[in-house]
Amino acid sequence: MKNTHWKTFLAGAFALGLAGLAGAADRIELTDGSVVLGKLLSAEGGKFKVETTFAGTIEIAQDKIKSFATEEAVNVGLAAGSTVLGKVEAADAGIKVVAADGQMSAATDKVAAVWRAGTDSPETRKLKADAAKLERHWAYEATVAIAGRTGASEKFGSSLGFKATLESAQDKLVFGLAAERAKDNGVDTANRQTGFADYSAFFSAANVWYARTALEKDQIKALDLRSTSAFGLGHKFIKTDKQDLEGRLGASYLYENYTNGNRFDSPGLDAAVLHSYQFTHARLQNTVTYTPAFKNFSNYRLHHESALELPLGLAFWKLKFGVANDYLSKPPAGTDRLDTTYFTSLLLNWK
Repeated sequence: MKNTHWKTFLAGAFALGLAGLAGAADRIELTDGSVVLGKLLSAEGGKFKVETTFAGTIEIAQDKIKSFATEEAVNVGLAAGSTVLGKVEAADAGIKVVAADGQMSAATDKVAAVWRAGTDSPETRKLKADAAKLERHWAYEATVAIAGRTGASEKFGSSLGFKATLESAQDKLVFGLAAERAKDNGVDTANRQTGFADYSAFFSAANVWYARTALEKDQIKALDLRSTSAFGLGHKFIKTDKQDLEGRLGASYLYENYTNGNRFDSPGLDAAVLHSYQFTHARLQNTVTYTPAFKNFSNYRLHHESALELPLGLAFWKLKFGVANDYLSKPPAGTDRLDTTYFTSLLLNWK
C-alpha cells in the first residue's frame, strides 16, 4: 500500500515539474491555433528562432505567428525604428511589451527583430561583421629544401623561399622571394632568383581587379633580368571555405635582358587560372599562366605549378611537394623550351 502511495506521489510531483517547466517557457501562438512552447532566441528577417525541448532549435515564419509572449524581458525592435526592452505579452491586436517605464502595443507583423537581453542586435551584428571583413591579417610562409649525393658523382641542390600574405574578406596582397642553386660534379645546373608581388580586390560579389609584378634572374639561361607586370580583371567561379577557383584576364608588359646583349620588351596579354582545394588533412594548389607578347604572339611564356601541402603533426610545420613546368616558345640559344622541376620542401607557416 505504501509503495502505491509513493508511486502516486512521485508521478504527481513529476507532472507538476513538467507543468512548471512549461509555464516557464515562452509561448508562440500560430495562426492555425496551435501553440509552440520554448525559448524565443531571436527574430530577424521574417524568421523566429525558438529553442524547444521536443525538436531542438526550430525556425517559424513570422507570417504564421499570431502572437507571442516571453517569460523574461527581451529587446523588441519595430519596423518603424523604435526599440523596447521588456516582457512581451499576447494581446488582441498582436503583442504588448511591458517595460520598466511603460508599455507598447504592436501588431505581430510590425515586429522587425527580437533579441535576448545582453546580446547584440541584428544591426550591431551586421556592423561588426562588416568591420571584420575589412580587417586584414598577416600570414607568413618559409620553405627550405636541401638534397645532395656523394660517391660516383657529386650533386648538391638547395632552395629557399619566403612568402607573406596580407588578407581580408575584400582584398589580398601576396609577395614572395625564392632562390634555387644546384651543382652536378662541380658544374652549376641551377642558379635562379625570383621575386613577385600580387594584389587583388573585390569590386563586386564575385569579380576582382588585380595587379601583379614578377622579377627573375637565371644565370643558367643567361637571363640577366626578366620583368613582368600585369593588371586586369578576375572572376571567382568558386569561392567556398574548401575551394577557390579564379580566372584572370588582363594586359601585361614583358621586359627581358640577357647577358649576351639580347633584349626583348613588349606589351601583351595576361591570362591565368588560380585554384586551391582544402582537403581534410591536405591542401592542393594549382596555377596556370599564359603571357603572349603583342609584338609576336608566337613569343609567349606558359607556366604551370601544382603543389600539395601535408601537415606533419607538428604545429606550423608542413611537407610540400609538387611539380612546376615553365615553357618559353622562344628560349635563348642553347636552352630548352621546357623546364620541368619536381620539388619537395619543408614548409613553416605562422601568423
